[in-house]
Amino acid sequence: MAAAQDISAITTLATPITLPCGLTLPNRLVKCPMQETLAQAPFYDPPVPSFNNLYAEWAAANYGLIITGQVQIDIRFLSIAGDVVCHSKSLEAPHLERWKAWARVARGEGTRCIVQLAHPGRMSPAGAGERPGNMPAMCPSAVPVALPGADSMLNKFVMSKVLGTPKAMTLEEIDEVVGMFRHGARVAHAAGFDGIQLHGAHGFLLSQFLSPRTNQRTDTYGGSPEKRMALLKRLVTEIREEFPPPFCVSVKLNSADYMADGQGLQTSEGLEQVRWLITSGMVDMIEISCGNAENTTSKLHNSFGAKTMDRAPERKATTRIREAFFSDFADEVQKLQAAGSKGYVPIQLSGGYRSRVGMADGIESGVTDLIGLGRSAVLEPTLPRKTLLNPAVPDSDAIAMSHIVKGQWFANAIPIKVVGSGLGIQFFYHNMRRLGRGLASDPDLSIPMMLVKDVIETLRSGLATTLGRIVQSIDYRPAQKLD
Repeated sequence: MAAAQDISAITTLATPITLPCGLTLPNRLVKCPMQETLAQAPFYDPPVPSFNNLYAEWAAANYGLIITGQVQIDIRFLSIAGDVVCHSKSLEAPHLERWKAWARVARGEGTRCIVQLAHPGRMSPAGAGERPGNMPAMCPSAVPVALPGADSMLNKFVMSKVLGTPKAMTLEEIDEVVGMFRHGARVAHAAGFDGIQLHGAHGFLLSQFLSPRTNQRTDTYGGSPEKRMALLKRLVTEIREEFPPPFCVSVKLNSADYMADGQGLQTSEGLEQVRWLITSGMVDMIEISCGNAENTTSKLHNSFGAKTMDRAPERKATTRIREAFFSDFADEVQKLQAAGSKGYVPIQLSGGYRSRVGMADGIESGVTDLIGLGRSAVLEPTLPRKTLLNPAVPDSDAIAMSHIVKGQWFANAIPIKVVGSGLGIQFFYHNMRRLGRGLASDPDLSIPMMLVKDVIETLRSGLATTLGRIVQSIDYRPAQKLD
């Protein structure tokens, strides 16, 4: 791409890009997947009235691509109360009509939109999902979650009730999960979406298979870096065979797990996972992220209290602006692409971008092709149209607001880590629920006030639903292993 001084930052961000499948995105800005927490039992279908508000905002905001919030493929295992679910009847009336209505509003302004398909694996808390109280979550191996700093007896007790010890999956259960992911792709296709993204990051099930921390199997699906990729390879291959271009197949991957003492996925193995996706010829874009619930050093997961910038950095031809959290890993990915002989796969870098010039620098330097905006899309839903792609806003002022969450002292004071550590992200869930009700986001809301408002919401929407949102559905029945 031309040097930074040759073209404007807006021109860089507004440049279209065509993915390998032939899908053309009108610009480089992507609305990242964020869980909306708006779906309702018993089916957890797309909540059309709420999505008519929320997704209409994003569709009119001039994103090049919208990636939906997580859609869970198994109604028994949600990651949080309110997840949308692709269930066994989603291709039937009236459920499919709700999916089609979602696709229409998300693509209503000509915006491209793909569906993120996910399974939480061992991160599915008791009570989140339509499963018996004694049915444990699933994982490649029976490795429980160990939150950093949660070593007290109280924390261990609560963790045993919330998540417990997951069940190591059988081969039959792995086959069942493959079928559910494929069913999710069928529903997305039938509804009129432009494609799907497989969620292989943040400690969810596919990420659990890819990490040596949670995958301690010695069969076809574990025991070596190559075998740890077997499930992801199978999903990519089978979905692409069933849905050829122009249907988009995207994958979201961790660059690393960022755990203490060198545990979990390391960047060297993460690069090999990306290498296969690039050379497979079946993947249209790759989103890079990082971390899981057990991480200790991920900038993405430790950024709720840091103010970013008041003014955009100066754009210079000789100096790179490295705003993104995972630029170093993305650099290595692009070196893989440059050294290979296969076709180019666009990279989406998500996390850390705040300024127009920082985003443009990421593209112009070759570190990324697409800019992922997650929390910014919640606090400022119309950010691309209002600011980033608006020539009336000078580069110096074209920045997203800081994502600092007020009142974190309250979250830090809660002795139960599984509750307190989740309140930062709950702030964004709360604001998406506001958008779903036709209200504006409230970026100045503090965590204590958020909880007060959620109590009020409890009186309107039911005690069980809101408590599930706040404390990840703590259930005091012990999880038991299945035979």
